[in-house]
Amino acid sequence: MDAVIRRAQVADAPGIARVHWDSHQTTYVLPGRVARDRVEAWTMRIRISSWTANLAIANDVYPVPEGFHRMEIWVAEVGGAIVGWANTSLGHETDAPRELQLEGIYVLEEHHGTGVGQALLDAAIGDRPAYLWALDDNPRAHAFYRRNGFALDGADQFDDLWQVTEVRFVR
Repeated sequence: MDAVIRRAQVADAPGIARVHWDSHQTTYVLPGRVARDRVEAWTMRIRISSWTANLAIANDVYPVPEGFHRMEIWVAEVGGAIVGWANTSLGHETDAPRELQLEGIYVLEEHHGTGVGQALLDAAIGDRPAYLWALDDNPRAHAFYRRNGFALDGADQFDDLWQVTEVRFVR
């Protein structure tokens, strides 16, 4: 693996948003897991704005405003381009099974199987106890989490926005 894993900076917002967009297309839209209009309603402009705010908070540019929470965010770069990212936070759900939540981890499809995802997970949570929510119909992600010591705990939830069921993994 020739990726560099590092803490994300505010200037990384467009690159993170691009990976987010592309990954949503290949993982959710093209296989028919999530309707295209639901994914694409979250435009690049909105994604860049959201990631800029999240990164500013993560890098202590300004305090956490209402409606946001503080995350730790990492990126993977190959040849100077962002090819993946991961973010964590202290679980903000009232019934969180662990303190640490892996909120997201995305790697461009052409970098699947290269070790980038593993390196991001290792940087983001290491071997600490954590939990995450994953689409119930995503066998590749489920296998990745199981290889890393996560197990389904029986909890599920329906995401009204995306019209999908998510399942919870805990380690």
